[in-house]
Amino acid sequence: SNEVDQSSQEETAVDKGVEEEMRLEKEEEMRLEKELTEFLKNYSVPGINDLNDLSWPREVEAMNGLITIDEKPERILTISTGHDEMIFGFANLNNIVGVTSFSQSPGGNIYELTKDMPTITSEIETIVAQNPDIVFADPYANVNLMQSLEDLGIAVVQTQLNNTSEGRINDILFAAYILDEIEGSKVLIDAINEQIKYIELMKSNIGDTDNVNVLSVTYYDAYWAAGSGSTEGSIIELAGYNNIASEFGVESNNMITKESLIEMSPSAIVIPQSVEWGGQDFYDTLMSDESFGSIPAVLNEQVFMVNTSHFTTLSHFNILGSIDLIDLLSPINFDDVERPVLKSCYQCFK
Repeated sequence: SNEVDQSSQEETAVDKGVEEEMRLEKEEEMRLEKELTEFLKNYSVPGINDLNDLSWPREVEAMNGLITIDEKPERILTISTGHDEMIFGFANLNNIVGVTSFSQSPGGNIYELTKDMPTITSEIETIVAQNPDIVFADPYANVNLMQSLEDLGIAVVQTQLNNTSEGRINDILFAAYILDEIEGSKVLIDAINEQIKYIELMKSNIGDTDNVNVLSVTYYDAYWAAGSGSTEGSIIELAGYNNIASEFGVESNNMITKESLIEMSPSAIVIPQSVEWGGQDFYDTLMSDESFGSIPAVLNEQVFMVNTSHFTTLSHFNILGSIDLIDLLSPINFDDVERPVLKSCYQCFK
């Protein structure tokens, strides 16, 4: 009888333990749901009617029209490096079935995660072979390729990849809503906001830099400057410096003459061009050609080759470009502030 009573007591204790565990799990679930709801109140994303409506099917207004997603996509790929980097940041990587070749370049922001994955090219066969539920495309995607994929019944979502801090977050939330990864996107957005806070802290400690004229320029078949609306321009401006090409009327990434480069007279020059693509040769020319000798950046040896993975990609990693730029032009050390880390993925292979 005592043994029966003891056994019954043990079973009751186990049952209570299970009940308590379930109660705690439910409380945590409700807490996270409330936190997410409060978080989403801060955002209104173009193309989504109600960010809090997480029922299926979901409708979004993309660049290529109204898109209906019937259920959570399980096989995802993109034909854009910027989308690769963005989606890797918040999604479950087990659901990503292929990446662009540029994402697999050594030294790239997500190289270690992508190097062994199937490679997607502009050839439709490489895309169809992965049997995707959904394909993300940027504004420069081939229209015929997108139409061919849609004809095969594959959902294609074409979106902007914005340069501003607010625009980047909207891009992330737009994709996360489609992929049912809002919780993961919050973690990435929180990390991005920590980077921006750190940039503001750096700026507050170095003082006024509005008079520091920075030029982002490369040389291929001609001189190409980054003006207003460009990725490099947004990096310069977020860092608190003046994008001199914008003042001279350059829009986006556009050709300029040698004479214009000299006339701009920048205080600093950044070259977002790899060694393999002639960046070192261009740097050497700038520093050795006597006709550039009057440029303050050249005179004061303020010409820098910069990390193209931070300066030319169309993703949130551009924020690191602003930190790189401040480190180059106005180096500052904080003994009591830890520099935040921007990871390549936050859910990874959950």
